[in-house]
Amino acid sequence: MDKLETLGLINITSATQKKNGTVCYYDPIADCDYLSYESGYVRRAYTRATHYSSRLHRTIYQLNLTRKGYIKSSFSDAIYETTVRMPIMEAGKRIDRLAHCVITYRNNKK
Repeated sequence: MDKLETLGLINITSATQKKNGTVCYYDPIADCDYLSYESGYVRRAYTRATHYSSRLHRTIYQLNLTRKGYIKSSFSDAIYETTVRMPIMEAGKRIDRLAHCVITYRNNKK
């Protein structure tokens, strides 16, 4: 049992996700999914009906830490500041990041 299951999350990884190296957990307390991708990204996902339609809408938030980066325009010499997501390449560290985000989100949702 890993940290996320200790927090009460349920592993709902599908066969396709497992084949792609993705792990998906469902949080029954916050009613959302947490995903860890082999590419180094971690995300929180919600499925909700919109206020203007009964159709379901999936919203996904990135949970990776960020840093400032700079890019140079290909059309001019202008340099622009941007936000860069830092991938977490170790699976154990991605689980640690997800556990931190689960605890923080639950504490702030009250």
